[in-house]
Amino acid sequence: MIDLRRLCLPLMVTLVATGCSPIHGTLGPDKQQSDLRESVEAPFQLSEGESPFCNVPPMQIPEVPELARAPDIFSYKLFFLLDQTTFTEESRRESEEIYQEILDRDFSEITISGHTDTSASNAYNEALSLRRSKKVRQQLIEYGVPADTISISAEGEYRLLVTTPDDTVEVRNRRVEITAR
Repeated sequence: MIDLRRLCLPLMVTLVATGCSPIHGTLGPDKQQSDLRESVEAPFQLSEGESPFCNVPPMQIPEVPELARAPDIFSYKLFFLLDQTTFTEESRRESEEIYQEILDRDFSEITISGHTDTSASNAYNEALSLRRSKKVRQQLIEYGVPADTISISAEGEYRLLVTTPDDTVEVRNRRVEITAR
């Protein structure tokens, strides 16, 4: 125990003499305060018992202008009669509402993708799906949608909505998909 006191006593004397801080070790006879302490305390007016680190003014966040929001994606399917570019009765009624919605919302990009069922050959179905896409594109143009905003594609029977074996009639696969942004 006595050995421990002998070791601690010189350490305690050294700490008291230097002010218990490495900042005070930089003080000299012609310097009353260290550069570090001046840089920390100089910009603040402190009252007794306050810390310079607690009196930092709140950060001001600049106002950011509201960014333009991209329009929601509009997506719809219209269905066709077997081996034709004529809509089913329900799709015929819905088509005018869909076209008007596209016109009203002023989309900058419209994609029309034509599809068929598996009831004919691949080559025939590709050609039929292209005719369906072209028909819907033409109707949109006649409705007032700018032609340069419309692109078309023909998928034939390659992207079926309802998976069926070859040579199967399925109305949900005979469609155009309209996607507008």
